[in-house]
Amino acid sequence: MFIHTLIWIFGLLLLGVAAGALFQKLGLRRDRKLHPPPGKLIDLGTHRLHMLEAGQGSPTIVLEAGLMSTMLSWSEIQCVLAQSYRVVSYDRAGLGWSDLGPTPRTAERMVQELHTLLERAAIPPPYVLVGHSFGGLTMPLFAARYPQETAGVVLVDPVVPAEWNPPSEQDRKRAEIGSTIASRAALLCRIGVIRFVAFLLTSGATKFAGRLVRLISREAPAESGSVSSPWFWNLPVEERKMAAIFWVQEQFCRTIASQLENLPASAVRVAESGNFCSKPVVILSAKSTPAKRRDQHEAIAQRLPQGRYVLAARSTHWIMQDQPELVLGAIHEVARSVERPEAAAARANSSAS
Repeated sequence: MFIHTLIWIFGLLLLGVAAGALFQKLGLRRDRKLHPPPGKLIDLGTHRLHMLEAGQGSPTIVLEAGLMSTMLSWSEIQCVLAQSYRVVSYDRAGLGWSDLGPTPRTAERMVQELHTLLERAAIPPPYVLVGHSFGGLTMPLFAARYPQETAGVVLVDPVVPAEWNPPSEQDRKRAEIGSTIASRAALLCRIGVIRFVAFLLTSGATKFAGRLVRLISREAPAESGSVSSPWFWNLPVEERKMAAIFWVQEQFCRTIASQLENLPASAVRVAESGNFCSKPVVILSAKSTPAKRRDQHEAIAQRLPQGRYVLAARSTHWIMQDQPELVLGAIHEVARSVERPEAAAARANSSAS
């Protein structure tokens, strides 16, 4: 009798796993049909990256999103900039509409992939590199690796190498916990559990969804391991809308886990580059950013040959939402510093009229 019961339980578990896997497979197929990529997929040889190009002119503005974000976080800024420049936004491997990329997901690898993407897509330099948050590791490293192709850099409330080189014990534990939870979620994505949680949330069953989220996110800080997590609610509107599509994919969870695991290694590479850019660099800090990080932003700007520091006094981490004029102003400032004199004069006359 006991053996029969075990067989029944095991059979039901297998049936549930199979049903969940089918639910996930059908969901992915439906998502691809309803939400095709707005840009184009560029083949790097090992995987494809999704890129959205708009506008024309030189220099080219290249936009890099935060740790868990996609090119959607730049949508409004890109639309405005495209009136004056050629602008490129993209999804790093494993995020948004891009394919899963090779591991480990270090800043070094991401920079190499971005450079290959720009080459394969025939996007010519010089580039004004704009990075938000996690882009504080990738864009300085790009500028250091390819100085002749870099026109300047704008960093929007960036992560700084000193935070992770080496990390404090608290930050190290947070990164480890985050990576563990993301790896756990990747396994659950395979059998449709994360998609089911997203379905519950969109259906209004938040209480039950909340219990599942807390179970999946055990060990996480209380404010981030719940359905009211600021990680989600602070995202731009377009990002939040697509979270139920992107965050339920195994590749997303695996990518986040690897990015978190490799934060210290990425920080070391950036720190080794020292004064990463001799061209104009503008670093913007959000008022809500911890004072220690703001101090680092200012110190880096002062150390660079053409660095400038800006405090966004009315902004959260998402300065491009709260004070977009500051971000746009910084990008225009850097871009105009490398324009041909006649092009700069023509743009100035156009603005005056």
